[in-house]
Amino acid sequence: MENHTNIHSYDNVEKLQSELTGKEFEDYCKVKLDSAEGDIQFIKRHVYQNQPLDVCEIGSGNGKLLFRLEKEKLLCSATGYEVSKSRCVFAQKFQSFMDCKKSEIRNQNFLDDKDNDQKYDLIIAIDIVLQFVSPLYDKAEEDAVLWLKEHLKEDGVLFLELEDYSGQMQQIRENGGGIRSWEEFPEGDVFRYGLYNLCIDSDGNVVDDKLFLKRNSLEQDTFRNVIKSYSQEDIKKVLKRYGMNCEIYPYYDEYDQAPENQRKKLYRVLAKKEKCSQK
Repeated sequence: MENHTNIHSYDNVEKLQSELTGKEFEDYCKVKLDSAEGDIQFIKRHVYQNQPLDVCEIGSGNGKLLFRLEKEKLLCSATGYEVSKSRCVFAQKFQSFMDCKKSEIRNQNFLDDKDNDQKYDLIIAIDIVLQFVSPLYDKAEEDAVLWLKEHLKEDGVLFLELEDYSGQMQQIRENGGGIRSWEEFPEGDVFRYGLYNLCIDSDGNVVDDKLFLKRNSLEQDTFRNVIKSYSQEDIKKVLKRYGMNCEIYPYYDEYDQAPENQRKKLYRVLAKKEKCSQK
C-alpha cells in the first residue's frame, strides 16, 4: 500500500488566500477563527484544567486552532506540523495578523521529525488527519499512533476527530462505484462551491476527489485524499493495541442542527496512555 498522494493533496491550498489584502484577508481570517469554536469549547470542557497547555497539532493547516488557543489564554507553547508549504506561508501571515507568538508551524511531516523529543499535554489531530496518515504506507498507522503516544506526557491527552465512512462505502457499492455531492461556502471564502466524488480503492480506502470553484471567476482547484475509515469500535481497538485507552464523544452537541446521518458519522476521541503499558 502506497498512497503518498495524501502528502501533496494540500500543496496549493490557501495559496490564493495568501494574496488577499485588507478587509478581504481579515474577513477570511475571521471565518477561519470562527470555525474553530467547536474545538475550543470541547478542549475547555474536557481537557483544560486551569493551566496553560503545551500543545502539538498534526496537520495544523493555517494555524487557526493554535492561534485561537493562544488568544483564549489556554496555550503555553505549541508545535504545529503541516506538510503543505502554501498553508504554512498563509499561517505565517495569519500568525502575524493575530500577533500570536507561542506557536511554531513546521512545514514537515511529523513522522519525519526525528529530533523532536518534547512531551505535550495535548496532541491534536482533528479534521480526520489520522485517516489521511494511516493509508500512506503499510505501517503508517502503527508509526503514527506510536509517535503520538511517545510524545504525550504521562497524563497527556490525544484529541482526534474522525469520520466513520462505512455508510458512504455501502452507498458507493450500491451506486456502482461512486457518490457525487456539492457544497456552497459562506461569504468571505474565496471559493464558492466544492464538488465532491467518493469511490473505494483496492485497499478498501475511500478516495475523495474534490473540485473547488472560485467565487466571482472561472478559476478552480482540485485535490485528492485517500482516507481510511474508522468506526468507533475500530479506533478503540487500534488505540488499545498500542497501549492507549480512549473515550468517544459526539462531534455535535444538543444545540447543533446537523442532520442525524451526519451526527452519526463524525465523532471525537480523547485518549491517554494506559498506566501499566510497557509499550
